[in-house]
Amino acid sequence: MVQDANGDSSDRTVLNRRNAIKSLGVTGVALTAGCIGDLNEDEEWPSRPVEIVSPWAAGGGADRTSRAVADAAENHTEVSWNVSNQTGGSGSVGMNAAANSEPNGQTIGCTAPEIALFEHLGIAELSPDDITPIMQYTEMPAALVVNKDAEYSTLDEWISYGESNELQMANSGNGSSWHMAAAGIADEAGVQVEHVSYDGAAPAMTAVANGEADCTAAGAAEVAPQVQDGNLQALGVAFEEQVDALPDTPTLQEQGLDIQIGSWLGHFAPAGIDDETKSAIVDVYESVYEDDQFAEFMNNNDFMRVQRGPDEFSSFLDEQYEYYGNLVEELDISG
Repeated sequence: MVQDANGDSSDRTVLNRRNAIKSLGVTGVALTAGCIGDLNEDEEWPSRPVEIVSPWAAGGGADRTSRAVADAAENHTEVSWNVSNQTGGSGSVGMNAAANSEPNGQTIGCTAPEIALFEHLGIAELSPDDITPIMQYTEMPAALVVNKDAEYSTLDEWISYGESNELQMANSGNGSSWHMAAAGIADEAGVQVEHVSYDGAAPAMTAVANGEADCTAAGAAEVAPQVQDGNLQALGVAFEEQVDALPDTPTLQEQGLDIQIGSWLGHFAPAGIDDETKSAIVDVYESVYEDDQFAEFMNNNDFMRVQRGPDEFSSFLDEQYEYYGNLVEELDISG
């Protein structure tokens, strides 16, 4: 079973020191742009439209929930909120773009477990130390799905097939959280797989629905529409109990696979943002989380609502960094 690690985080000392040096470099750049800062120092956030960067393709959970956040945020601010999709590098392209943006709150990033994976896999020099956590707002248990016409329609049949045949397993990018979930499930099941990367959960699911890949692991809420439409079959959910998104799908655990794994989503600002602006953003996000429009979207689309504010989210990210470091080593995954 894949479990959270409880060791200390002393191995991050070098990373923290590196980021301290990095922050000095950013400060130097900011000082050279002094006149730009002077023009904006009296403006209260948000002074102009806010952009949320979703690091994966349109149609996936990060994209859909970020758009729901943007829509609700317009109820609590006097500016427009927009979402841009900047894909690639298992999410590192979009997250880097947001993390390296001007720390004025006008650009917000969407993040997921990948932020705790990039450095372990050598994908990017980007970790929880490089961002300002704002809020986690959902978690998504992984669901194992296959094509509607697959010759295996149960978990046992999938395992039997995979023991003697190599399965093409789509994921949302090499080193992504759904790659980790897929690898964890395959390892626990003892099946042979070739992992095939796409630019998000939505194209990975489409690949399975079109017969380009045999299976994928993605969020239960993400796969639910295609399961309901009959394009995909769900064989199990990697959670402690059945979920509302797939009410007729048993857990993997009750079918003999002792694993619970998935993903989560949250938003962040760049590192170095001032306390006043951060506080203003957090206030808006707290209003968004309680907003009837946002709650209705989450409930109607079976996204679990889980709220972690800045401090709790920051501690959670540190735990995730250690957890995924151990998981990468355990499953021998490389970027």
